[in-house]
Amino acid sequence: MLLLMLPLALPLMAQEDKQNEEFDWNPVIDAIIEIESRGNERTRNGIYVGVLQISPVLVRECNNILKSRGDSRRFTLNDRLSREKSKEMFVVVMSRFNPENDIDKAARIWKMGIHYTIKGSQQFVNRVRSIMKRNQKEKEKNANAD
Repeated sequence: MLLLMLPLALPLMAQEDKQNEEFDWNPVIDAIIEIESRGNERTRNGIYVGVLQISPVLVRECNNILKSRGDSRRFTLNDRLSREKSKEMFVVVMSRFNPENDIDKAARIWKMGIHYTIKGSQQFVNRVRSIMKRNQKEKEKNANAD
């Protein structure tokens, strides 16, 4: 029975990947980076490392997601020190737990994990939104100056 359902699940998994590939997570990621590390790739806080303050559990979860998709890529703990690899891990997590690409949900998941609470994550969401708004205004201002 499971083998019969696999062909039905593959298009859904491909659709999940496509949704996230088309969505520009950069403004959200940039805001979270500013909050988490101020852009310093070497930032360490206990088990959390890098610009996005990634834990070993998150690296393991990303690898589980990739494995479940039949993707041969895998992340290492050292990848947390790479801005680009950290961003890739963010997108992998969002593709699984936030396929609707909801910005507030993304911030909540990043702050507290998939079992977040609205109350416990609202301040972080507000900070992410505020930084995104400021960055957008700066971007528009710079575009108008050119």
